[in-house]
Amino acid sequence: MNFLFYAPQMAPYGGMERHVCSLAAAAAGRGHQVTLLTTSNSLGPELRAGLEAAQVVLRELPAARNAAGRLAKLRWLLGEIARARGTAWDVIYTNGQGALARMVWHARRGSTRCIHHHHTAADAGEQATWSGGFRRVLEQAPELVACSQATRDALNAATGRRDTRFLPYLTRCPVEASQVAERPRAGALRFGFLGRLIPEKGIDALCRLSTDPALTGITWHLHGAGPAYPPGCFAAWPGIVAHGAFASGADQARALQALDAVVLFSIHNEGMPLSLIEAMSAGCPWIATDRGGTRELALSPANAIVVPHPADDAALRAAVLDLAGRIREGRTSRRVQREAYDAHFSPAVVAARWLPFLESGSSALAAA
Repeated sequence: MNFLFYAPQMAPYGGMERHVCSLAAAAAGRGHQVTLLTTSNSLGPELRAGLEAAQVVLRELPAARNAAGRLAKLRWLLGEIARARGTAWDVIYTNGQGALARMVWHARRGSTRCIHHHHTAADAGEQATWSGGFRRVLEQAPELVACSQATRDALNAATGRRDTRFLPYLTRCPVEASQVAERPRAGALRFGFLGRLIPEKGIDALCRLSTDPALTGITWHLHGAGPAYPPGCFAAWPGIVAHGAFASGADQARALQALDAVVLFSIHNEGMPLSLIEAMSAGCPWIATDRGGTRELALSPANAIVVPHPADDAALRAAVLDLAGRIREGRTSRRVQREAYDAHFSPAVVAARWLPFLESGSSALAAA
């Protein structure tokens, strides 16, 4: 089969990038011909190498992420669509928030399936940011996939659809099952965040908690980068250890294995946070605010705390004290958390849902 993938601006090693590249590579691994279009050339070397090894054709606008304007992206994309019309595509898969997804559908012929994948919460706050063009993408997509059950329900309510389908993210497993082991409970606990450093991810709340006298005995580790938090900005927060961004699966695995727990104090319109899914591969217990489909990841109640949103510092402090107590008393289990990951989010399990869906004639088979 011939698959045409489109994703907007790809970051070097972002969560959505890992999903799109993993899905493209998995489809190519089944013998399908896959072309991936993206309106930036900022994808990192590890993800590029994975696409190359799978023989996925990567076509990029020659401009860095966020460097090209809408008109430049549109011109480039129109040229790529004209080129793509020379191929009889079986599936066109588009991803992300942007009206340009509708342009890519013009590469279809006859029975080509067009699938759009929405990967954030689609809640009321997010809906207020949708352009008219993007709302039409969601309303008119022949097939619509959501990243969580909460997102699926929100999309159906917002668009009047009843056929949005839920499929979880396909991403690589940074930590192998044989590497998952319980950490010693003596000494300071290491709580950490992995991902883009933006205020919406609750970084400021994490900084404030790092000075809370009630939380002595916990060190706070940040693995990420972002312009809102330039190098050196955490010097004012002695309880914070800023490690910078990780650029590979090996870096991510080392970071996760060194942590006792992962936190995501997000006020962002999360769909189903990949950072938590990947943390579960290492067996890490976690705390997260109740955004989008986050609570759908709390499959091992002893190893996950979902804090109602919006959460003030007192609520976050209570959750941190709760999880720290569970860890110190041996009431959490990295093995059990890993078992939940293996059953629901491991690459093999998720690929077994995505690939038959892409290879089938229609999503009308089921809307889970």
